[in-house]
Amino acid sequence: MSTVTNTDGLSRGELQDKAIQGALWTLVHVAVSLPLAFAVNIVIARTLGVVDYGRLAYLGTVMVLVGTVVDLGVVSGVVQFGAKAHAAGRTAEVTRLLSASKGYRTVVGMPLIAVTVLVLVDVDPGLMAVAIAFGVVLPCLLGGAGEALAIESKTARDAQASMIVNLVAQVLVVIAATTVGTADSIWVVRLVAGGLGTLLFLVFVSRTYRRAMLRPRLRGFPRGFWKFALPAGAASMVAAFVLSRSEVLVLTWMSEVHAAGVFALAIGLASHLFAPAQSLVGPLVPAISGLREVDVDAVGRALGRTLRASSTVMAAIVAAAMPAFALLVPLIYGEEFSDVPEVLLALGIAGGLLVIAEPIKAFVAARLKGMWLLWLNLTTLVVSVGLMVLLIPPLGVWGAVISNLSSALVLVTLLIVTEVRAVGTGTWRALGDIAPYFLGVLACLVAWWGTGRFGLPSVPSAVLAGVVGLGLVVGAMRLTRRGLTPQDAEAVQRSLPGRVRRVLRGPLRLMTTARDDEERSRKRGTTPVDAVPGVGAP
Repeated sequence: MSTVTNTDGLSRGELQDKAIQGALWTLVHVAVSLPLAFAVNIVIARTLGVVDYGRLAYLGTVMVLVGTVVDLGVVSGVVQFGAKAHAAGRTAEVTRLLSASKGYRTVVGMPLIAVTVLVLVDVDPGLMAVAIAFGVVLPCLLGGAGEALAIESKTARDAQASMIVNLVAQVLVVIAATTVGTADSIWVVRLVAGGLGTLLFLVFVSRTYRRAMLRPRLRGFPRGFWKFALPAGAASMVAAFVLSRSEVLVLTWMSEVHAAGVFALAIGLASHLFAPAQSLVGPLVPAISGLREVDVDAVGRALGRTLRASSTVMAAIVAAAMPAFALLVPLIYGEEFSDVPEVLLALGIAGGLLVIAEPIKAFVAARLKGMWLLWLNLTTLVVSVGLMVLLIPPLGVWGAVISNLSSALVLVTLLIVTEVRAVGTGTWRALGDIAPYFLGVLACLVAWWGTGRFGLPSVPSAVLAGVVGLGLVVGAMRLTRRGLTPQDAEAVQRSLPGRVRRVLRGPLRLMTTARDDEERSRKRGTTPVDAVPGVGAP
């Protein structure tokens, strides 16, 4: 075992506990914020209509892409190098890193983002001034707390602050939508809420690290930082274009404004449905990085558990929630969005693949393989852009859908083929770990098609589709013996508070359909590998 014993840093058990606490609080954040975001999205869509809803998505996507391009991988590098140093107890190294990061943001990032937004976005000058002040200047001067909290594995605190900021932001958005009622005003209100929210995140950062964040320096990045950060940053730029609703940009630039609105609503709804599963991934990233630092032998088992958990949760969401929700879209959003349901199903399948891909990418980042991430995302970008250019002119929104789904398949395939070999898991074993998701996709399509044949009203059809989809995927997982192992379920139950454990005992038992590692080892005639709790195996 290549485990590092370290009395000043974080042990494997502490990393596990912090990751689990972060995941639980992130789930609470999602449980509180998701219904509110869903309701607010209905107000926005019905107020703006298809075309202006697409414009709002365009404005938001521009900010995401510009911020990612200017970042140059600094955030990713700070989290990776900082999490390793903090786990090993090297506090002074972390403070230098945070100060250098703030220096880069203030001197380089802030002016570049401001100028780019001025060039790409056409809004009223008064609104633009507010957007620059709260969406660019304030986050650059006082931001960075998210990285500091990730370094300290305080993802629970990060989730708590995010929940409060989101609640305030949604209230302000509703006020803007119901009073002013324009895409530009809603965009600016979101930036104001996010900018002011940076102040709250600072409260949860430890005093030493907070002091470092407020003292920017132009130097202080450790050796090897830019060697990782620049390729990782380039990979993030490419990934942002492929994954951050870039199809909305292309559709808008090609004057397919109605298609842009349909695509924006469909992919936004898919992201809402996947938020619970996605929330489990974020807290794992610093924990995986720290785990590689203190116990590299546990990484392979951690990957297997993460894949099983994410694919099983996604299978249930895709099989039950996706067909049910698609049937309700015209009723909820109005007939103007009647083209959305089929697009939602297709983008939901692609989105589920991307959720499964995120844990694998976290393991790649923990090995500091920034160049590999770059080539991976470049390959995906070539597929995405090529298909958009070829297919959007003749097919409209469906050209964008095919591009999105194809790029997701390419991304997941490349990640699985390469990363699982790097950690010694084996390609076939990894494919078995994610098999529940593909069973969920099949159940989703069968439930959608079958329920639609009855011609029932929207609500009964949605209920029936959800029940049928969930029943089909659970039955398929039990038949194929895929899903969570008993070891997985035991580890999750041990990590949960008593009340939560009682609530989730039934769903966990329902999804515990795979053989455990010991049984599989006996069938192979080999000695079972010792398990690692929490992040790895129990």
